[in-house]
Amino acid sequence: MSKLNLRNITNNFQDVRLASLASWKQASEITPRDHGGPYVILQEGYDPEDPKVTPDEFVLGRSGKWLSLSHFYRLPVQERRTEFVFGTAAEIMEMMGSLTPKVQIIRPGAPANAVAATADADEMATALQAAKEQPPAAS
Repeated sequence: MSKLNLRNITNNFQDVRLASLASWKQASEITPRDHGGPYVILQEGYDPEDPKVTPDEFVLGRSGKWLSLSHFYRLPVQERRTEFVFGTAAEIMEMMGSLTPKVQIIRPGAPANAVAATADADEMATALQAAKEQPPAAS
């Protein structure tokens, strides 16, 4: 992650990246699901309340709250799936349209390690890592 262009994360849909989990073996269990789905919503940047301005990558949940990706990997797969996996891009746009301008971040007790877990941890993590390595879609 390059620090050069990073800034505080936002709730603006133009600042996020959809990562397709279509290669995940359990993707077909997510319904409804569009052609590219299911998805997770990612954003690189800083926690607006972090005085150290530590670059991180965050994933957005249905609750409208962001979680460090390193903490996301520590959650049980079922909890990740319930809170952070979306079946359609339309579902994401609707949820993001209802977010307030103020970012809310889930901050578990222990500080996040830069590499808390690897994509080898489970199949969902492997699919997410593969999606992150894909170049962003052209607009």
